[in-house]
Amino acid sequence: MKRQILIFAAALALAACGGSANRKSAATAAASGRPAAETSLDVAGTYKGTLPAADCPGIEVTLTLDSDGSYTEHDKYIDRDSEFTEKGRYAVGDSLLTLSPAGSDGPVYYRVEGTRLRRLDADKQPVQGELADYYILHKTVEQ
Repeated sequence: MKRQILIFAAALALAACGGSANRKSAATAAASGRPAAETSLDVAGTYKGTLPAADCPGIEVTLTLDSDGSYTEHDKYIDRDSEFTEKGRYAVGDSLLTLSPAGSDGPVYYRVEGTRLRRLDADKQPVQGELADYYILHKTVEQ
């Protein structure tokens, strides 16, 4: 449960503004004949957000999606001396981002919504309830 919340928090942190990378990604997608959301270049970048947590004020998530299909997620529990980093591979298809951790944990899902990622549950459905809007990661602006 904590692992899923942690991963979800990471996803929320990843959906901010994209800058010139989005224009390049759109051009690459158009040249390939595939929709932009289905190309790894379209989602490559760093996303940040704070996901809800049951036992602390939240989890600061930084999710970096590299153009080679690998990812790194760093999770920091607010008001606790606890941080975790996870690496793995990702795939994008039909606006669904699937993170496959290198460890034994199962996949984590996000819906690609432009320059943000919405964390999904194990059934690939958006989180429901009053905290639903907190399960979003925003893409950071490139500098």
